[in-house]
Amino acid sequence: MAELNARDAKLVQFLNEAHAKEAELEADLTAHISLTQKAPYKKRLQQHLTETRAHKRGVAQRIKQLGGQATQGVRAPGVPDAVGELAGKGIAAVKGQVGVARAALTEQAETHLRNAREELREEWVEIGLYTTIEALATEVGDRDTAKLARDIRRDEEKTAKYLEKLIPQLVKEVVKNEIPRDQRTQSGGRSRSTSSRSASSSRRSASSSKRSSSTSSRKRSSTSSKRSSSRTSARKTAKKAATTARRATKAAATGARSGAKAASTSAKRSAAGSRSSSNGRSSSNGRSRSSSKRRSTSGSRS
Repeated sequence: MAELNARDAKLVQFLNEAHAKEAELEADLTAHISLTQKAPYKKRLQQHLTETRAHKRGVAQRIKQLGGQATQGVRAPGVPDAVGELAGKGIAAVKGQVGVARAALTEQAETHLRNAREELREEWVEIGLYTTIEALATEVGDRDTAKLARDIRRDEEKTAKYLEKLIPQLVKEVVKNEIPRDQRTQSGGRSRSTSSRSASSSRRSASSSKRSSSTSSRKRSSTSSKRSSSRTSARKTAKKAATTARRATKAAATGARSGAKAASTSAKRSAAGSRSSSNGRSSSNGRSRSSSKRRSTSGSRS
């Protein structure tokens, strides 16, 4: 095998560490799946086992492309590859046996919880490995290795997020199976204090909401009263204006009738006066004519 340059040798070293971890987790997941009775959890582990095997093949292929050789153990200076491979397999075998023995002594819910906790820890170890490989490959201009590390890291992050959500659910199952009901809600002064603070906060929030509601109601009532008062005032003003107008109209009509009546009376009086004067003049003329006749007759007789 040709001697690797410094860049490729460092890439192969880190990739071999990742390859050994994938081989170890392949054995761990196989053991955990056999101990898992929770169907959705078991299905997710089987899916990740398939991903782990694919990661292992991809890393081995990239190591070969760089001119190196994939091992399943820890590559350390001065340690032969065969020894490292045996060490890796031995670690996985021991962990599997410990898991089986522990499962025989604990409740199923706690077995699930302990396995999930170990799986989450290993996922973060892998995330650290592939983050390192991606950064190294990017720094030395190896785009293919950087992309491989980035893609695998994303798969590990998805599994880690799944386990982070699963663990609290598994804890609830352990509590339900192993802790009496009267000990679940109050687990010490801190919990009671937290509950008291939460209850107090809820009461303050409710009181604040009531005050806010009351203030809003008063504001609405005040606004409504103002509007009602404004409408009442407007109606009163309009009513007063209408009454004043009616009174003015009535006064004008009364004045007009009085004026017409006075004018009529005055006209009647004028007419009566004219007739009286005319009658007086006629009577005077008659008397004058009668006197003249008498004087004429007296003269003739003389």
